[in-house]
Amino acid sequence: MVSTKAVEKTIPEIEAKLKLVGGDLVKIEYLENCLKQIPLPNDVARFCHIKLAELYKAKLMLTLAVKHTDNAAECATTNKDKIDLYLKEISLMIKVGDYLMLDKPFKKAIAVANNSEKELIKSHLKAEFFTQASEYEKKGNNRKAAEIYERIMDLSVVKDDERRDIIKRLATLNNKLGKIREAMNYETMATKPLEKRKRTDDDGQEVKRVSYEDLGIDFY
Repeated sequence: MVSTKAVEKTIPEIEAKLKLVGGDLVKIEYLENCLKQIPLPNDVARFCHIKLAELYKAKLMLTLAVKHTDNAAECATTNKDKIDLYLKEISLMIKVGDYLMLDKPFKKAIAVANNSEKELIKSHLKAEFFTQASEYEKKGNNRKAAEIYERIMDLSVVKDDERRDIIKRLATLNNKLGKIREAMNYETMATKPLEKRKRTDDDGQEVKRVSYEDLGIDFY
């Protein structure tokens, strides 16, 4: 059995060692050991973090995949590379369901992007939300699908026709969840002009919606 002790400090050396070690868990242990070497060149650290993110994702250990993707982005030296990695991190966080922490990679990506790239980042975020919500619907996970639609409904990047479709979907999903009053509210909303909503709890009291503006994310 090949030792997972790390002495290799170049990408070719690490790639060669990875071909010799055993399964994914052994590769993970080896790469984690590589990262403990100080000093480790920046490009090598980025490589190890990306490989670890891929391995953790394959093992459905998505929180750790998020962590290493973010670390890889921090090691990246070009803005394009950073943006690509932050977008991957956003995709993973949506799969994890960690919606409130999305502001961190989103803001990091926006900070290094030019104007056209910023629009692509916003579109990517919206597309990832819609894709995940659709997957939940197909699997019959109506609660999680509704949760995502609630998150994205008031984002400025969502167009009016998309917002109307979300309202109809939320009416249907809430009916399936047995939330009759909320379903009726959405059905009524679907017949009226679009406007900024106020959310209420079961006692009719207004509940503050956590928005991306609250989180410091500027969509404008």
